[in-house]
Amino acid sequence: MMQCAAKKTLSISRMKVGGMYRSPFFSSQVVTKRYIHKVSLQLDYYMSPQFAGIAVALSNSLYQEAGMELNFLPICPVGLEMNAVRNHANNVASSKDVASVSIGSVEQNIFVPTLQQHPGLGLNAVAAMFRRSPLCLASLANTDSSKRKNPTERLTVGVHEDSVSVIQKVLAADTNNSYSVLASPRSTKNTDLLQGKFDSVQAYLTTEVPTLERQVLSSKLMGTTVVAKPLEGMNGAKLGYSQVLFCPKEDLSEGGGKREVINSFLDVTFRGWEEAIRDPESAARSVDQCRAMLRLDEENNDHWHNSFDYTVQSVGLCGNFVKETFQGDRLGVIDAQRWNDATNWLLENDNIPTNFGLDETEIWKPSSQLLAGNELARNTLEKAANSARAFCGTHDRKPSLAVVTVGELPRYTHGERRLQLYSNNDNSWFNKTSVGLANGFEVQEILLPPTTTTDELLSQLYALDNDATVDGIQLMWPLPPQIDAAKAYNSISLDRDVDGAHYIGQLELGSPSTDNMSPFPLPPVTPMSIIALMDHHDVSISNRSILVVGRSRIVGSPLAHMLRERGAIVTVAHSQISSDKLESLVKSADIVVSCAGSPKLIKSEWIQAGTDVINCGTTFDYQSDTLCSDFDGDLASVANKYSPVPGGVGPLSVAFLLKNVVNAAQERVDNDANEWTRKIGCLHRTFHFPSYDAALIFANKVNSMSSALDHHANMTFSHKCVSGVYVDMEFLRLRQMK
Repeated sequence: MMQCAAKKTLSISRMKVGGMYRSPFFSSQVVTKRYIHKVSLQLDYYMSPQFAGIAVALSNSLYQEAGMELNFLPICPVGLEMNAVRNHANNVASSKDVASVSIGSVEQNIFVPTLQQHPGLGLNAVAAMFRRSPLCLASLANTDSSKRKNPTERLTVGVHEDSVSVIQKVLAADTNNSYSVLASPRSTKNTDLLQGKFDSVQAYLTTEVPTLERQVLSSKLMGTTVVAKPLEGMNGAKLGYSQVLFCPKEDLSEGGGKREVINSFLDVTFRGWEEAIRDPESAARSVDQCRAMLRLDEENNDHWHNSFDYTVQSVGLCGNFVKETFQGDRLGVIDAQRWNDATNWLLENDNIPTNFGLDETEIWKPSSQLLAGNELARNTLEKAANSARAFCGTHDRKPSLAVVTVGELPRYTHGERRLQLYSNNDNSWFNKTSVGLANGFEVQEILLPPTTTTDELLSQLYALDNDATVDGIQLMWPLPPQIDAAKAYNSISLDRDVDGAHYIGQLELGSPSTDNMSPFPLPPVTPMSIIALMDHHDVSISNRSILVVGRSRIVGSPLAHMLRERGAIVTVAHSQISSDKLESLVKSADIVVSCAGSPKLIKSEWIQAGTDVINCGTTFDYQSDTLCSDFDGDLASVANKYSPVPGGVGPLSVAFLLKNVVNAAQERVDNDANEWTRKIGCLHRTFHFPSYDAALIFANKVNSMSSALDHHANMTFSHKCVSGVYVDMEFLRLRQMK
């Protein structure tokens, strides 16, 4: 087994004064609780913004208050962090110190291959601070095309020694360029790039790229910009989680006491991250103070910018990656499917067991009571993004969405704060332009003044509806009172209605497009999100009494229709009925779905045993700086299953909106292009369907009609996963046809 050089362990206990721990950051705060457990932490890098949650927890004495003495093991040579944790754990075991645990951090793309090569390490991943890798290839783009390198030459890429193999694997799949991947010093990577030694270098989106941008601005490289291409997803790469927290497998067993310490460490660490996300400036101060106190800032390099505004920016960027790990009721959750997908890509070995290297005791898994929506939302958005990129590759343009808003929407009042606390610009309902850019869509947001007339709004909508480059139109609700809402929404054609404005009307009219042969009318995104969440968690709908509280045209009303279509017995209530009547309806329901947007409208004590609860209506409370649901009280103590706030329905809406957009784009293109054509001896046409089920329904109808005519078609099915199903149909021409 590889060895890591032993050095003196750094401990915050050296700050003890007079038998008590005095926080060096808050001199008035004195912690009198004695340490019960020791946690030795091996970071995979120096104290920096990527460990802001740990720094905040330290500076606020959260570890000490939880009875933990946190020690930092010395920084290891790159790639030896896992060995350091195992060696320290073995030393602890030999000393029979049952109150001490060892924990380390490393990226999944290092953890998994190392564990495969050295299974005797016996380590398990228990949580992760970043859901996806912030690794990227950073290069410089110059507006002067004459300075660009000959495209036939090999591109040189400077990378860390421990990353050569994985980056070679990523770039090997690029058929458009050839690369020379070279090991290069970490400490001079930015300088090497700026001086032209490499065409691109391995960098981190959260730390080194912001430094490089500052260096370019202060240099004489006129017309030069920094281009950062994430490695995650490049050429199909799946690097998985970053800043994975791991520990010895034996410490996770029940009854030994160490499991509880690890759980406590994770709880405190991610509470620290919650505070870092909430207040990046304070977190940046904590990082600087911890770095100085623990002397974990001794690396001499060129990719850290020595300024407070840089640290604040970096903490915010790291926080965006941390927020993506939120699942159910906590940050840091590792999704087993995502872990396995990355492991399979990294190892390419069919003999690797499922959940290889992952803690199967599920120490940091949310309660099974929670109908968590975050991971479902992220997977849905990733699929929509893959579909968008496939569409662009075929049609040389991105699927496009136009969002029209008239006046200011009340629920957007605290949109920026909600974005900061709960999401980021890659997946937030409150910044659709940025979400589109990050996921392969073209999004334009059009804000009209509150005094806009119906005719002015119709003029804007007609222009968009007649624009061949616009695939979807979303008209935001509510509209000002002077607007004729019916006229406005009816002006949006069915094939561009990505927010489901026509959905109920088409259902009531029995439109032929509702027979699953076509994606139109597209369902409203929030009701569709609710149904998807229930399906994902196996909440049965058919033959159950469901109370929908809320009757808006965008959520409550269409949701009631969708639930009835699934065989539910639906009652619709609203916030204006009496409390006694509402209580009676709640008590008689098998499922309660609230989308009223009225905080504490429904009391938890009204919920009967076995009832499932869906929180959809949310309100941001500025005073408490938090998101509130329509329910008042502890749902965990009464409900069978319930969706949390935040982390339930909310994250799903923007994902399903973009799913609707790419479906609309694909359908419009297919309908425009696929007319009947004459071939030798037959007529040919290609049809597109959103799913196999829809294609099979179509095929059965064609078969029935063909049987009646005694003239059958030849049909070929082609499933392209991200783009639905194509059916190629050929009718042999009768002899009398000319």
